[in-house]
Amino acid sequence: QGQADIMADRATASVSVFEQKVMVVVNIIISIAVLDAICIVLVQGLVRNGFDVDFKGTLLTALSILIAAVPIALPLVLQVTMAIGAYRMATDHHAIVTRMSALQDIASMDVLCSDKTGTLTTAKMSINLEKIWTAKKDGFSILDPYYYRSPNQELAAQQMLLVMGIMCSNPDKKDDAIDGALLRAWDKMKQEQGDAPAKMREGYQQLDLTGFNPEVKRTVATVKRLYDDQKLIVAKGLASKILDTSSGGQDSGKLQWTCEECKEEGFLEMVQKTDQELSSKGYKTIAVAAGIEGKGMHFLGLLPMIDPPRYDTAITVQRLMNSGVEVKMITGDHLNIAIETARMVGMATNILPGEATREGGHTGDETIREAGGFAQVLPRDKRECVLALQRSYELVVGMTGDGVNDAPALSAAQCGIAVEDATDAAK
Repeated sequence: QGQADIMADRATASVSVFEQKVMVVVNIIISIAVLDAICIVLVQGLVRNGFDVDFKGTLLTALSILIAAVPIALPLVLQVTMAIGAYRMATDHHAIVTRMSALQDIASMDVLCSDKTGTLTTAKMSINLEKIWTAKKDGFSILDPYYYRSPNQELAAQQMLLVMGIMCSNPDKKDDAIDGALLRAWDKMKQEQGDAPAKMREGYQQLDLTGFNPEVKRTVATVKRLYDDQKLIVAKGLASKILDTSSGGQDSGKLQWTCEECKEEGFLEMVQKTDQELSSKGYKTIAVAAGIEGKGMHFLGLLPMIDPPRYDTAITVQRLMNSGVEVKMITGDHLNIAIETARMVGMATNILPGEATREGGHTGDETIREAGGFAQVLPRDKRECVLALQRSYELVVGMTGDGVNDAPALSAAQCGIAVEDATDAAK
């Protein structure tokens, strides 16, 4: 459907708001010239007897005025001016203009709809080492019998939790959102906390890794504990699936389990509460569990990840708002994360769930107009937001994004802006 929408947009000739206003002015000028010519013919012909004395001269005078009123060079002047502007955009701002009408409309833009991940943010998840949450210590003592000898057991538990996360990651996938975040956090931990994490890591060896699957929502690794050659099973992924693999229905994962801690009263509620608290502050969480092969799994804790805003996002948003451009966030991410990101960059925080865009009719359009943005949206929801603002309020709408899911909305907007490092579909 998205591809069909884009093809339909390309098949329709786009006329910019600037061109429409220029044509209004041209029509006014020509209308005045026609009236002027009529007045000259009447006055010259009837009052001054021009029809009798010089009929041909009277008509030529009127015709000259009509011809002179037609701005025949205007299209050429506009095209040359826009070409110079496009050249300046490329050389001074490293922006390639692919549609002249967008370059004209961007000066009269009323609303800018923006994707979040990779546009307002860096798209590079980072783990906050200070907010790593560790669960009960039973699991850590099973992984490392010498755990209780550590002078700072909380710090040792955080280090072990990240080590197990690394054991369940692919070191070659540094560009992966999750594994890359873990690898960067590991480098940061070694730099900030000395040799202890590295020595802890040396005690384990990854034997096998089953990569992430959207259905099972977890990654599972077989790890050998070197000091006694004991095999461990380590898993990381969605908290509900790590606690109990049957959560949300049985999946096709080879290994199925329910963590031992889930049998304890109040444990599930404690994990869910912690997960929600981190989510309300803008963090995504990765849960980690581990256990001895053939025995029960133990829930170790949560690794909080956040996609930080780009260094210049807040400044850019403020400049846009000062220029009279309203900025709306439209993202597929979680509602709480969207609200927190909006707060961090100075955008409106009255962000609604994506379902609100599907109401249809005047009520739906009014919701889209009044909201500060939408979260948990589908690609078609982004496009609908753009179309509703254009259709019901006759606004000049810009859309900026970087992903394949942004392409239909980028195509529909008068000013579609694909950011640096955007996918080919977005460009």
